Amino acid sequence: MFCTLKEGGNELKFSIVIPTLGTRSPEFVRLLNSIHEQTYTNLEVIVLSQDHHDIVSQDIETFNESLNIQHIQLNKKGLSYSRNQAIPYITGDIVTFSDDDCWYPQNAFETVKVAAENHPQTDVVCFQIFDPEQNAYYKNYPGQPIEKLNMRQVLQRSSIEIFINLNKINKNELLFNEYFGLGAKYPSGEENIMLSNLFQKGYHLGFFNQIVVYHAKPSQQSRLNLKSFMSKGPLFKQIFGAGTGLIMLTALFLKKFSHLERPFPFYFAAIKEMFAYQKQ
Repeated sequence: MFCTLKEGGNELKFSIVIPTLGTRSPEFVRLLNSIHEQTYTNLEVIVLSQDHHDIVSQDIETFNESLNIQHIQLNKKGLSYSRNQAIPYITGDIVTFSDDDCWYPQNAFETVKVAAENHPQTDVVCFQIFDPEQNAYYKNYPGQPIEKLNMRQVLQRSSIEIFINLNKINKNELLFNEYFGLGAKYPSGEENIMLSNLFQKGYHLGFFNQIVVYHAKPSQQSRLNLKSFMSKGPLFKQIFGAGTGLIMLTALFLKKFSHLERPFPFYFAAIKEMFAYQKQ
């Protein structure tokens, strides 16, 4: 279970995994600065640069004395690939997978710690993302906490709002499907596959209606372009199989019809991609 102290009296340690291409230096520095300013300080940061390694090193240099940072240089791109490469380096009790353009309110990790202590039965705790510049939530969130998420609710979670208890979940069970995620063939859904695997293994996933991370809110159109919608076919097939996956894809198509630039071409492209995809 989550606990305040581990054996030997050491506080819980958080691991923050940050893949980056090194092309968003101001946002990356903002993220590191927000970690530096946290009220809870038992943190380790694992940065995985996929390109522009020297720029990333320079950005990190300012924080070397104030943060516990490991910098791993990769020669291959891909969000899921990078996260998988980070897993052997994680030494914390709770891990979160960050983006290099998000950032944290000052009490973020204190908030997660308190929520975890108050809900020791929860293996994965999920929270809210907020855009302070647009003064808007990243998505539509439930108004109340949910003690145990169902599969539909699991599919609504985003990577940066998820915190995973490694005292209860083996790191080997966190592997991301490298066909999904930015830089892969299918640009999204990698966290949904990982969480659905944990859900199907019987782990307890909960939601708490508290803001723990900031990120710019994308437009509906940017989230539902052709490549993004087409990837939903393989995503649903990976999680549910072809039959149920087709039903889920059709339900999403009907729900998002008015937001799709070319609804029927998008839908048929997603079906074609679904049946071409082989489950991994």
